[in-house]
Formats: sequence, structure tokens, C-alpha cells
Amino acid sequence: MNATLKTFRKARQLLPISLLAVGSLTAGVAQAQESLNIGAVPTGTGWFFGISEGARVISANTPYEISVRETGGTRENAIRLGRDELDLAFTEALVGYEMYNGIGRFEETPNENARLVYWIAPSTMHWAVRQDSDIETFDDLNGQRFNPSSIGGGGEYITELVFDILGVEPDFQRMRIDDAAEGVTDGRLVGFSYNGVPPIPAFTEVHSSRPLQLLSLSEEQLDLVTGELPFLSPSVIPAGTYRDMEEATSLGIYMGVAANASLDDDIVYEITKAYWENHDQVAASFAPADGVTPQDVIDNATFPLHAGALRYYQELELEIPDDVIPPEAQ
Repeated sequence: MNATLKTFRKARQLLPISLLAVGSLTAGVAQAQESLNIGAVPTGTGWFFGISEGARVISANTPYEISVRETGGTRENAIRLGRDELDLAFTEALVGYEMYNGIGRFEETPNENARLVYWIAPSTMHWAVRQDSDIETFDDLNGQRFNPSSIGGGGEYITELVFDILGVEPDFQRMRIDDAAEGVTDGRLVGFSYNGVPPIPAFTEVHSSRPLQLLSLSEEQLDLVTGELPFLSPSVIPAGTYRDMEEATSLGIYMGVAANASLDDDIVYEITKAYWENHDQVAASFAPADGVTPQDVIDNATFPLHAGALRYYQELELEIPDDVIPPEAQ
């Protein structure tokens, strides 16, 4: 395993998945605001809503109006952040790690100035198969026509990494999530994957017409994978998340917001402070954020904090490991 990767701590706790009801935000500011943008994900997804709720809370409690921009997702955001085309970028732990270190998907587009601001919530890998496929374990997927997640997405990349460690070799069928859902429904695929906040609409829809079951990782498999990929943590998908489905043990990865080190420290401090001091509003509107704390940011950081965010976390008297303190703050 890469030596640098070993320096980041492995979060072994189960990641929180909440099913709270949706609420609304009511705060506002009267003064003129400076505009900042954040690169998000495609509209119509759960994450776009979650990002937007955070942006709304920040806009309501700071001098900054956060404009949410639709993008293709975390990889595009990382590249655009590196080009200074975005002020803030929705990211995930693996993207942040690779982007900062210039490895994996970012060998050609590294960004050593990338900094973590806060995590929003964990996202959970779903590996589902048709109930009529006679597939019970990951090993049963060998040679089977299986979609590793939406083509070019983070879930696809994670599936490839995890399956390589497990020694599982399906016949990967690469396509968009909607096409994969259709393929499972009509029987062309035995199953499909996605990295998202449960319940994932595509899985719910397929399950209603072609019953699915979620594959579950054993404790031995969890230890094997997280030993190699410490940015992943055990995550439980509760029983009943999908109708009549049993609990499944999977892997989660934190998703959140990054900025370049060049974004003013005072701006990032105010953004971070406003987000966490009004986090109850975010959690009421976006249930997966419920239970996530500033301590989770520190425990699951895979690249350095922004100096402005660091200031806020230090005010909370959190213990900050040296490996997440940015060079400019040391």
C-alpha cells in the first residue's frame, strides 16, 4: 500500500445512515452578498439537493451567496478546481486523496493545493443482484454480466478496486445507471452497483418489478478491503431500506466540500462556521447528514484541511493530527 496513504487514519466505525423526514430552512440575510460558486453533481440526484441545502444555510448566515453549479460529479469538480474554475467543489475522500497526491485518476491533473473544508455525509456502495440469479456471494459474480456502476463514476472506480482485492472477476458491462437498471430488469444483467445515499431511486424502481438482494461483505472481507483502502469504512444498509430486503454490510466513503488553498482563509472560516453552527437545519432537510460531526471531518480526512476550516476546528478544541494540517499552517 502507498506509504502516504498509510498516514491517514482508517475510520472503523459504522457510518451513519439516517432516514429522518425532510424539513426546511428559514434564515436569511439582508446585506448584499459576494458570490461564490460550488461545483456539484447532476441535478435531480439526492446529492445535488444535499449540496444545495448546505449552500443555502451558508448563504443565509454569511456575507457570501453560494451558487450551486451542475457538473458531471466529483472527478470533473476536481479537475475544474485545479484549473481555478470553481471556488468550492463537491468531492469525496478518494478523489481528494488522489487529486492531492497526483495518483490514480489524477496522475495527469494533480492539485497539491486542494484542501478539505467539511464532510457532508457518507455515501454507501450498493452491490445488488436479481433474486432469481442464484447469486449469494461476491465470488458468485465471477464471469457474470454485472454493471460496476455508472460509467466513469466514482462507484465504478471503487467497485474495480474492491473486486480486485477480493479476487472477483465479473464480466463488467459498462453503462449509465439508468441503462444498467433496465438491463437488470429485463434480465440481461445479473446485477448492478452504485455509490449513493440509500435508498437509491434506481434500486427501488428495479426492486419493485424485478426483486433484488444486496450482497453483503463478511468481516474478513471488510478487514481485507479497508486494510488496503483506508478511505473506505464499514457501512450498514439497514433492513427495510428497500422493501423486504435484509440488512447488508457494505462500504462507505465520505462526501463533502473542498477548496483551493488560495481561497481566502477568512472566507473559508466563515463558511465552515456557518455550516456547522446551522447543521441542524441541513440535517433536517437532508437526512443523510444527520449525525455527522466536525470530529468526523478530522477522523476521515484524506487530504489536508483548508487553513480557514482548520481555524474553526481548532476553536472547537478538536485534536488535529499533523497529517491533515496544511503546509501553510504548520
